[in-house]
Amino acid sequence: MCGNVGPLHAEKMICHKCDFEPCFVARHINEGTRKFWIKKEENLGNWRFENRFSTMIKNIVPEDKELIKAFKKSVKSLFRLFEEHKNNLQDVFPRYTRDYQRTTGRRETGWKRKGSETKQKQSSQRGLLYEGAITHLCDKHDYFEPVRIPIPYYDKKKEIRSVYEPDYWFQFDDQEIPVEFKTFGKGSMVKSKFIRGIKQSRRYGHISFLTNNNPQKYSAIIVCCPEERTFSCAIVDDSVKRI
Repeated sequence: MCGNVGPLHAEKMICHKCDFEPCFVARHINEGTRKFWIKKEENLGNWRFENRFSTMIKNIVPEDKELIKAFKKSVKSLFRLFEEHKNNLQDVFPRYTRDYQRTTGRRETGWKRKGSETKQKQSSQRGLLYEGAITHLCDKHDYFEPVRIPIPYYDKKKEIRSVYEPDYWFQFDDQEIPVEFKTFGKGSMVKSKFIRGIKQSRRYGHISFLTNNNPQKYSAIIVCCPEERTFSCAIVDDSVKRI
């Protein structure tokens, strides 16, 4: 993305600045929701690491202990950065998100959620804000790189071209591991929700083996609950199927 801002011309959806067709159409994130979470983030306590997730998968993590330790340490440093920016959250929380439908012409897809449309919308807005905030902080971190555009790949027969889009790369020891980021509401940091996130991350682990330097097909996930001030993380491989 080149950062250009300008009017839409439906007859030719190509960026007028860089001639790049996949440049995104943006839409505003609800400003009331944005202010609500900024105020909460300013007034709530420090983030703390939640051990339940780590305990759940402690017997099925990859054998590369140095990698596991580095990822956990790096995620903790991301959330410390969050705390250090409490007085500057206007620049950390995003104002815009991608208008997926207008950018791609396709309907938005994602996890199927139960509950009211209002709660789903609130959950989606919270996720967009915190994912965007972490993306901003990743730019200040040595081991994380945000994924800014969809990554093309071909199927096993090299016939069908598609794209995938993890949230970030964790780059360590010449490896590039796709990272999925998820936020949860109060009381929702539970095993069933973790497993759903892991399943999504495993798809990225397999595809990134084809497109990036990820020979072990690792994938990673970061989860957090802003209201409870808890976060956790993990790097997994196919042995995670045992849970």
